Amino acid sequence: MTDSEKTRRSIAGPIFLTLFGLAVIAALAMLPSWAGPPPEDGLPDLAKFIGRFHPVALHLPIGMLLLVLALEFGRLFSKKPSSSTQVAMFFAAASAVVAVLLGFVLYYSMPGDYDKELGERHLNGGIIFACGTVAAFVVKVWVDVAGGKGTWLYLTTLLGSSAIMGFASHDGASLTHGKDYLTQYAPNEVRKVIGLPLKEEKKPKAKPAAGGDGTTLAAAGNEGGDAAAATPVVAKAPGEQIVYEDIIAPIFEAKCYACHNAEKQKGKFRMDEYDLLVKGGKEGEGLVHGKSADSNIIVRIDLPEDDDEHMPPEGKKDLEPHEVVLIKWWIDGGASKDAKLADLQATDEIKTALTKVVPPEQLAQQKAAAEAEVKQAAAKRDSVKSEVERLRKEFPAALNFESQSSSGVTFTAVSMRKDFGDEQLAKLGPVMSALVSLDLSSSTVTDSGAKLLKDAAELRSLRLSETGVTDAGLDVLAGLPKLESLNLYGTQVTNDGVQKLAALSNLKKLYLWQTKVDDAGMQALKAKLPGCEIVMGL
Repeated sequence: MTDSEKTRRSIAGPIFLTLFGLAVIAALAMLPSWAGPPPEDGLPDLAKFIGRFHPVALHLPIGMLLLVLALEFGRLFSKKPSSSTQVAMFFAAASAVVAVLLGFVLYYSMPGDYDKELGERHLNGGIIFACGTVAAFVVKVWVDVAGGKGTWLYLTTLLGSSAIMGFASHDGASLTHGKDYLTQYAPNEVRKVIGLPLKEEKKPKAKPAAGGDGTTLAAAGNEGGDAAAATPVVAKAPGEQIVYEDIIAPIFEAKCYACHNAEKQKGKFRMDEYDLLVKGGKEGEGLVHGKSADSNIIVRIDLPEDDDEHMPPEGKKDLEPHEVVLIKWWIDGGASKDAKLADLQATDEIKTALTKVVPPEQLAQQKAAAEAEVKQAAAKRDSVKSEVERLRKEFPAALNFESQSSSGVTFTAVSMRKDFGDEQLAKLGPVMSALVSLDLSSSTVTDSGAKLLKDAAELRSLRLSETGVTDAGLDVLAGLPKLESLNLYGTQVTNDGVQKLAALSNLKKLYLWQTKVDDAGMQALKAKLPGCEIVMGL
């Protein structure tokens, strides 16, 4: 065989792959034009079934492309020869094409279910990504044939495909979760950098006045502010709640908006605005004023849960019975956008249902209270942080915060065992009030050490197994209000001593194996702590 014949054979494969790759790129580029606009009624069920594999398939090209990127950039900084990434690049390109085709089928199967502009942009981005990935694979084939020449072109194509992948993936996430999913909770500092409008600072409002008889939402929303709330809100006067705005819309927001909003409209139906809720979707009007039984939303809600047409669909949290009662009551009462609670007649059933609905004012109070709790925990963490850092030097790997945001501190003496006693325990004094978990198992701590725990008011878990603690040390332990788990295995506590623990109303688990407590003592304590599991051994 001549050299020219060998050369022709060596490039025959790359030429075929190039022609095939160009054909794939051309087909993908022409796909929207060939297919035309999505059919109004969507595609057959088989197509819908196939298209729904798109969310499964799309992760493979993303993972493969990231793998190729890591390998290629690793080669740039490594002097050792490494194998080609051509095979990995092939699977990245092939899986990208498959993912785009499945996405195309999914998009055409359910026209109107998603925001048109965003959906088309995601589809086009996916097509460009797949074309770019195929092009990168073809360039990689020729780079390998040329012995590495043209690597810059391959890497440029690879990076370009990766950038497009990022944009297309972001649009896909926006279709699924909403446009502001990533940035909804971005702090103002981040918003300034990326050009988003700043969030308004919450200003304290007047504390609501108490009132109401406790039988309606008006009463429920008028019980007064939460003492822990940093930003109390003004509750509406009894009967002044707008039924749609304050009762019905929050139910829809919690259970329906995820699939019926500005970005995603299952069945071409939006529920996030009153007029669009009434207008309905491809199955007709959303509701019929005064007739809940004839309203589409109620018909779908009332279907059996195993029915494919039941709403919310399988996998989504279903409406509570009292929520359904209130929606029907509102529709039967005229489904007004502006009617106040006092304007509609409420039966005893409706009044009971209303008491189960958390009013917007109370939700705001709960949110403010949670935020205040986070700030309080942060302040408490800061107050003990320096002591924790100092004690870590003396007790390496023994002392830590419970989590990255918690103010609670955990300590274990398991690595020190007999070298840790009352004297060492006393050194934890500066952080004693922050301790939530303390493991002193097999240490030399005695009743004197146990007395040091009087300030550990946050302690939830305490292990004193095989220590020198006796009945005398239980006096202090009985005064720990948040203690949930206590291990006294292998200690000298007795029947009389453990009865002191009856004062621990939050105790859920108590270990008394190999102590001087017998069955009679355990039963006596169990009668006083019925909610506590007492472990006496195997």
